[in-house]
Amino acid sequence: MYKLLLVSDQEDVLNAFGQISNWELHGFKPPHIRHDYDGAVDSLAKHHADGICIAVDHDEEEKILAYLQENYPDVSIFEAGRSEDEVLRYLSELKILLNRLHADFYNERFNTRDVLQICRHEFFRKLLNGKVRTSEDLHRYMRLLRSRMDADRPCLLIEIAQSAPFDKLEGRWHYGKDRLEVALRNSFAGDKNGIHILPTIHSDGRILVLACPLHGVETEMTLEALTVMLTNYTAESIEHMKEFFGVELHIVEIRVLPALNSLCCNTDE
Repeated sequence: MYKLLLVSDQEDVLNAFGQISNWELHGFKPPHIRHDYDGAVDSLAKHHADGICIAVDHDEEEKILAYLQENYPDVSIFEAGRSEDEVLRYLSELKILLNRLHADFYNERFNTRDVLQICRHEFFRKLLNGKVRTSEDLHRYMRLLRSRMDADRPCLLIEIAQSAPFDKLEGRWHYGKDRLEVALRNSFAGDKNGIHILPTIHSDGRILVLACPLHGVETEMTLEALTVMLTNYTAESIEHMKEFFGVELHIVEIRVLPALNSLCCNTDE
């Protein structure tokens, strides 16, 4: 049974969680309930939590999120439902993720952080392919997956082409597409000047690199300066791929996006 922490002082949220009497049937223990930052810190010091729900005012929430980022960066944060149906819906999303994390945890190649990173890559691949419907879905899953990217600030999308057709590359790169993506992550992925850089390979052979500001990290760079910095960074990473993996790539296009939610197929109005 997975263990939960609910941090809320909002009556509708507390009532919605209180309507659920058969927690075990859904795969969870009844949640520990606290009402503020101090209560959350105290509970986490005493009780393990597989998932945390936060529904307090903005300032209190920011304090809790900062504490979790520093001390529990891999614990999923799920949405606060305001009816029994909503709570069960968000618990179902959490359970699917937790089952994935715990199933793969026992594979010797991975730990929980590795699997969570893989899940984030899969989600952002869906986003780049227009399979995330609304900005509400985007924000909810980013928090669930503990992504540190800020979905509401301008970001860059860099398209990279391969020097050989994808099928020929597959034949030459005998480890396959998944291992190639790992190589791309090793060369491209990471944080630079407050920007998180995330490469993905798609079924049609496209390589897309998403460069998005980190939540809560301010940068004084203009979009023009950011574009120059990331162009140079990408060129260096391409040279690294050629030197160490024998794969030749080149930049096709760099797009400036107003925000990550502009990639949703039906953004909120």
